[in-house]
Amino acid sequence: MKLTHFKKLKKTFIIAEIGNNHEGNLNLAKKLIVLAAKAGADAVKFQTFKTNYFIKNTDKKRFNRLKKFEFTFKEFLFLKKIAQKNKILFMSTALDFESANFLKKNTSIIKIASSDNNFFPLMGNILRSKKFLIISTGMIEIKNLNEIIKFIYNILGKKEAHKRVAFLHCVTSYPVEPRYANLRSISYLSEKTDFCIGYSDHTIGTEASLASVALGAKIIEKHFTIDKKFSNFRDHSISSDYIELKNIINSIRKLEVMLGKKNKIIQAPEKKILKYTRRVCYSSKNIEADELITINNIKFLRSKKNKNFSSLKNILGKKTKAQIKKNKMIKKEHLY
Repeated sequence: MKLTHFKKLKKTFIIAEIGNNHEGNLNLAKKLIVLAAKAGADAVKFQTFKTNYFIKNTDKKRFNRLKKFEFTFKEFLFLKKIAQKNKILFMSTALDFESANFLKKNTSIIKIASSDNNFFPLMGNILRSKKFLIISTGMIEIKNLNEIIKFIYNILGKKEAHKRVAFLHCVTSYPVEPRYANLRSISYLSEKTDFCIGYSDHTIGTEASLASVALGAKIIEKHFTIDKKFSNFRDHSISSDYIELKNIINSIRKLEVMLGKKNKIIQAPEKKILKYTRRVCYSSKNIEADELITINNIKFLRSKKNKNFSSLKNILGKKTKAQIKKNKMIKKEHLY
């Protein structure tokens, strides 16, 4: 899918978030890209960072883990080529300025994580590059979101902002318990803002992603792993494996067809059986000329002869022009 305008997405943009589930293994990252493409995702997303600019080195356990997960820019360029080869978009979350500057040169979409949605200097850096930007909205409320929107408008202007920026409803918890998912935030944000709204799914299972599409989400981001029990790294257990991701994507594509358009019309297959199922007014006994049509001398039957259904209000209380014999269809031309 080629992205040109977030607000004009014709189908749900589905992101397989690999994040750090590769755990620093380049071959595993490559395999995950191939599987995400095979499952039907539109994009794969990583996290790009320099640990020294991201985590305080005194937090040794966390620092050492992320240092192990850190890919070089050269390795990311290799992964981008793998994505291109497999016809899936490469994108990533920028977690520091150096990484943001690298991504601005090498991908069309950059993500701002919920943890950085108050990091205005980083957001501004990306916005001024005129790249597409997806911002997760975990850990903020509507007044904070309005501050972010005002900041974006000041840099891009409204028209360009709505084209290049999208927000994802997100609850920053791993995993998100069903009672906290609050999926109605998706329709709420769609009503309160004029931006493309999506959903970053941290729940376990498939239901939240599917429900969010029904609620209007145009972007779905779902964590993706080779194996939910791959290691004790937290993200694996909340991620979808290949089979689950494929099922989510197939279900979303089916849902998109089912959702249709915001209207209420007679659908094509209904037209085929309409004349067989609508009731037609028949005389239940002989009705004499100038006799009033009442509920006592008519009956309503389904008939293959039905072409124009006459409603009850157009028949009741009218007088007959001539005698109508029992079991005859009553037509408008029979009545005054």
